Amino acid sequence: MTDNPLNVVIVGGSLTALFHGIVLRRLGHNVRILERNPPSQQMSLGAGIAAMEHVQAFIEKYDETKTPYSVTSPNVQFLDQAVKIKSTWNVSVAMTSWKTLYYIMRANFDGLISDICAKAPKLAEQWGSAIYEHGKEVTEVEYKDGLVIVKYRDTGTESHGTVHADLVLAADGASSKVRQALQPNLKHSYAGYVAWRGTAPESEVSEKTKATFACKTTFFAYKGGYIVLYTIPGEDGNTSPGHRQLNWVWYNACVETSQEYVEVMTDIDGHRHRTTLPIGKVDPKNWDKQKALALKILPEPFAEMVQKTTKPFISAINDREIAKPSMFDGKLLFVGDSIATFRPHVASSTNQAALNAKLLEQLMKGEIKPSEWEAKVLAFANFTAVRSELWGAYYMSGVPTLIFVSTFLRYWRTVAVQAIWRRLYG
Repeated sequence: MTDNPLNVVIVGGSLTALFHGIVLRRLGHNVRILERNPPSQQMSLGAGIAAMEHVQAFIEKYDETKTPYSVTSPNVQFLDQAVKIKSTWNVSVAMTSWKTLYYIMRANFDGLISDICAKAPKLAEQWGSAIYEHGKEVTEVEYKDGLVIVKYRDTGTESHGTVHADLVLAADGASSKVRQALQPNLKHSYAGYVAWRGTAPESEVSEKTKATFACKTTFFAYKGGYIVLYTIPGEDGNTSPGHRQLNWVWYNACVETSQEYVEVMTDIDGHRHRTTLPIGKVDPKNWDKQKALALKILPEPFAEMVQKTTKPFISAINDREIAKPSMFDGKLLFVGDSIATFRPHVASSTNQAALNAKLLEQLMKGEIKPSEWEAKVLAFANFTAVRSELWGAYYMSGVPTLIFVSTFLRYWRTVAVQAIWRRLYG
């Protein structure tokens, strides 16, 4: 146990919060996570994700359950309309799901037992306390007398509470309420396309289609969109063949001012969403249209996957100005998507969360200064943001276009600036 344990509040309860909560607790600090959504609604926002290098390193270091969490994609393949392989990339990627990682991290954070992770780590004496609460919507954050005051509303009882913290982490995601309140002038814009997402159990997929995908990350691109598919653990976290899921993401160009966009982002209750339309809320009429479009323009294996998906959800792809990472004399830190939200083409959202947690550990141990922490956080955010825009421009617009060329130049300018900075300051 640290000699001076801090009382830490983390706003938001997704993977970013859990990564940071585990780090802080293992350092001996007392951590309380406030998640606004009930468990059912939180699960409806999950999807397949790539476990990139920082995620893998975090799990290797902190997961004491040693639960299998990923399916290896041996390489990347690009198909044409006739389902012939156009090209391949010899890149191996560990594919997992939000739900699988969530329950593994919950077991490591507060000992939650689940079907995915049936055994919690043994509590070590030097660890701090851990509390995870659903249905706690943070309404205000202020700084007074060296402490951060967090006010919240209980969404179940409508009661209100206040917590005084030595350190607060804003880990409430791309639509961070804390960021909106404290940095209200940050710009955001719609990127011009939406992503339809879904999964289907491997057991329900035809043998022909399974043989085509063969656990590989598989792309098909056409003018104005593309689809990518990969294999992830099953709903229960099972990574064995026959028990897994095939996860797909289908990007469609959709003009923000069009009637199509309004219809797609309006749920079954008539409510229009700005970022994500969750599972169970997609209008069946819109889903039927999308399935019909799949049969019309996608190669047969992809079209089959769309037809066999029963729980689709939709994300509008947005760009956001990167937030200032630290406020309140360093006692309020923005982490994960609350700092920077990337277009999903580069699969770096969870990777950013894991890197931020690693950097926080270094900061708390005194291995890096607050200014170094902020510089490293921003370096990753800036580089990855422009890289995600570059890939978006490449897939959605094509190489010869003005949008691709301008993004390409911004990308290399960012690379050059960061290279010069590292050479001068290390």
